Amino acid sequence: MKMKPLLLAALLALSFSSVGCSKDNADVSGKTYSSSAPETIDSEAVSVNDTDSDNADSSSTPEIVDDESAFMKAAPAYDTEKAKSYISGMPEIRELLNSAKAGSELTPFGDIKAPDAAVKKVNDEIAKLTADGHKVSLIMVDLESKSGVAYDPEIAMCTQSTIKAVYLGSVLDSHPEAYKAHSLDFRKAIVNSNNDSYMALYDIYGKEPLEKWCEETGVDKAFAESSFPRKYSAKDMIKLWTKLYCFLNSDDMQHSEFASYYADSACSATKIMLGSKCPVQTKAGWESGKDTWKNYDPRDPVPEKYCDGDSTNDESATNDTGVVYTDNGPYIFVIYTDIPFSVYYDYIDPNPLNDLVVALNELQSGLHIGSSDSNESRIY
Repeated sequence: MKMKPLLLAALLALSFSSVGCSKDNADVSGKTYSSSAPETIDSEAVSVNDTDSDNADSSSTPEIVDDESAFMKAAPAYDTEKAKSYISGMPEIRELLNSAKAGSELTPFGDIKAPDAAVKKVNDEIAKLTADGHKVSLIMVDLESKSGVAYDPEIAMCTQSTIKAVYLGSVLDSHPEAYKAHSLDFRKAIVNSNNDSYMALYDIYGKEPLEKWCEETGVDKAFAESSFPRKYSAKDMIKLWTKLYCFLNSDDMQHSEFASYYADSACSATKIMLGSKCPVQTKAGWESGKDTWKNYDPRDPVPEKYCDGDSTNDESATNDTGVVYTDNGPYIFVIYTDIPFSVYYDYIDPNPLNDLVVALNELQSGLHIGSSDSNESRIY
C-alpha cells in the first residue's frame, strides 16, 4: 500500500547525486504563508514571529492559509507497510542507542561502520560549526543496518522547539480525540512551530502524555517537567523519536494529515536539503537571542533575559530532529547546536546545518555499500 501525504518533498528540487533517496518527486513552488510573511517564499525565506512569551523560544513562523501546503501535496509515494516493518525492532534500536559512546569525536556504533570518506565529511562539517567555540551534539541510527554514529550525544543541550514533535505525538497517542477538537493548533505547532498553539495544548493535556513516552523509551521522566526542556541530550530526544516513528507509522495513527505536518516543519535544514529527494518527517528548533546577536560569541556572557536565571545556559540554538526515508531504509537523527539562528524580514541567512545534514545522509548511504539490495529502487 502506498500513501502520499505522510511525508514530504521540499520547496525546491535540489540535486545531490549522493543522496540515497527517491528522485521522482515534483518541483515545488507557491506561497503558503499569510500576508505577514515575505512576498517571495523560498527554501530559506520563512519569517519568524518574535512575540513569544518568556517561557518559550522564538522558533515560530506565520500562520499558513491553505488547507494543505505545496510541500505536503508534492510528497513522494510512501510504502506504509515497509515503514511498519521496523516497529517491532525498535526496542533493540533503543538498546543500540544506549551503546553510543560520549565524546567529542564522531564515533560509530552497531555492526557496520561507514566508509572513512563519509565519516571525514561529517567530521569536517562539525569542525566548521564548532570552529568559533560553539557546541554540537549529534546522533543518528539507521534502522535497516542497525548501525549509526554519535558526536557528544550525552551533553546537555537546549531542545528549543524540537520538543513540540514528540510532545504532540504523545498527546494524540494518549488522547486520540484531541485532534478533532484542536486540529488547527496541532497543525500550527508543527508546521509553523507556533508557540501559542503549542502552549494551548500543553495547558490542556499537561505533562502526563510525554511522561508515559519517557517511561516507555527509558528517558528520565523529568524531561517532561517543563513545556520547553532546556537541558537534555540528543540521546534522550532520539529515544523519544523512536516512539514517535512507531506512532506515526502504526495502525493506531488515526489522523494521517497530522503525520503529514512533519513533512513541512518550518526551518528544518533536512527538509530544505533532502526533502526534494526523499520523504522526511522533521521538527526544527532555533533561537538567535535577539537580532543583534547574529555574530554572537558563545564565550561571551549571556544576558539574564535569555537564561531563565541560569547565567551558564546559552539559549541560542540551531537544532534539527526527525526521520529520513531513503532507498536504503529510514534513519532517525537528532542534531543540537548552540549556534544562534533565526530568519528575519530584513535578511535571510542559510541554515547553518544545511551542509551537515547532507553529509549525514551520505554517511547513512555508506552504511549500505556492499549490501545485496542497496542498489534497488525502493521508496518508503
